[in-house]
Amino acid sequence: MKLGKTLAVPVSVALTIAVVAPSLSQELPPIFPGVTTLGERTIPAPVGLSPEMLEVVKERQIPPFIPGPETTEAWLEFQALFDVAGEKLGRAAAAHNGASYEVTEIAGVRTYVVTPNEINERWGDRVFIHTHGGAWVFGGGDSALREAVWMASGLGVKVVSVDYRRPPLHPFPAAIDDAVVVWQEVTQNQDASKTALFGTSAGGNIALATTLKLKAMGAPLPGAVFAGTPATDVENVSDTWHTMAGLDPLGAREEGSMIAGTIEQYAGNADLSDPLLSPVNGDLVGFPPTILISGTRDLLLSDTVRMHRALRKSGVEADLHVYDGQVHGDYMQNLLRPVPEAADAQRELYEFFDAHLE
Repeated sequence: MKLGKTLAVPVSVALTIAVVAPSLSQELPPIFPGVTTLGERTIPAPVGLSPEMLEVVKERQIPPFIPGPETTEAWLEFQALFDVAGEKLGRAAAAHNGASYEVTEIAGVRTYVVTPNEINERWGDRVFIHTHGGAWVFGGGDSALREAVWMASGLGVKVVSVDYRRPPLHPFPAAIDDAVVVWQEVTQNQDASKTALFGTSAGGNIALATTLKLKAMGAPLPGAVFAGTPATDVENVSDTWHTMAGLDPLGAREEGSMIAGTIEQYAGNADLSDPLLSPVNGDLVGFPPTILISGTRDLLLSDTVRMHRALRKSGVEADLHVYDGQVHGDYMQNLLRPVPEAADAQRELYEFFDAHLE
């Protein structure tokens, strides 16, 4: 479904977002089977949200088109600038939730070991392993604390977050290699079947790819995997990248955009269909039980849905949870304030891991 030009505007009092078709003076794209051009749309706020989640929607801003940097130096500068806000939020989340963390090295890889204020007796002294999001290029350093703290505090479990090497200096497969060696080191002292591997967005991609890599190596696999709104096909632009345009602050994946640029920086010269880049193409037979989360306004909803169907087709026990009105990563909105939908996601994760981890 092909939308017209997207107009990014603040959420109005009426909570509407307009997706505007090209003006009549512009040349319309050719019409052929499978392509639909929509006119102006007005999309109201979702019904059925908690008051807390509705406030999130009311505050949401859709940023303008962000072009990707053109040189390695510019990418490094942008990376450092972009990560400032995430690092601040990561530290604030740790303080707000009473979590402590230690920066250390495991198997030569920089990691964050996050300990919640209270350990749930279900998990004892075990740890879960985390691969952070951030479009592969961003989200490292203290930014990784955001989801690590969310999981640690929400489930009462210690988390090891892999601060993997990132592009532009360290493209694919450096991140997966780092996750693999941390996994191997941790599971020398903790049964793999008792260990969860998880990540969101690019981190979900890396969690899935790391599991595929371990499977190909014949190494012990996680007892369960969580992939939140994961990028699962970097070769093709899945449906909701088009249909959710203008609704999700993640932004466009069109040529020249920052998101398209991060994929290029991460993949380098590798084949984009490689299952370690596009896990939906992988041999999933024997994959661990997997839980996936997305939202009805998430640009990566299709990537998430397609991965769920691929897992099910391969006989893997896989759960898919799609939250109404949520965009990319919205299920973590309770880092600094109560949001019932986010607490519900933590409950679903706890129950899934409780059922599948020894």
